[in-house]
Amino acid sequence: MQYDVVVSIDGFESEKGFTLEKIDDFFSIIKGVDTDATLRLMSFGALKSLNFQLPDEFKDKLQISSIDEISIYYIFVLQSHNSDNSLNTFAPIIVNNKTKKMGQIHLDLKELGLEGLNDLLPNF
Repeated sequence: MQYDVVVSIDGFESEKGFTLEKIDDFFSIIKGVDTDATLRLMSFGALKSLNFQLPDEFKDKLQISSIDEISIYYIFVLQSHNSDNSLNTFAPIIVNNKTKKMGQIHLDLKELGLEGLNDLLPNF
C-alpha cells in the first residue's frame, strides 16, 4: 500500500511517498517510491508502549481524526551482529491507514519524563 509523506522522515527528506509491506505482526518494510530506499519497521505494539500526545499540527497534516486510523512504527536498524541492532524509539513513524498519509514525529524526552536519559548516553 502506498502512503504520501506529509511530514519528512529523517534521512529521506526528499522522498514524497513510501509503499508499506507488512512482513508479520511485528515487522514491516517501507520502500521509497522515488529512491527505492528501504527501511525496516517494528510495530509500536511489539514493545512496551510509550504514552505520548500527537501535536495538533501533526494530526492536521496526516488528517488524523481517530486513533483507530493510525499505526505507529519504530525504525529498526538491522546490523550484521545482533547485538548491534538498534531501534529509534523516540522518533516513530506514524501512518494514517485511512488517508494514506505518513510522517515521522520526534518525541520530546522532557515531556515524556525521560530528560535524564541523555545523561546515560556516552559523549563522543
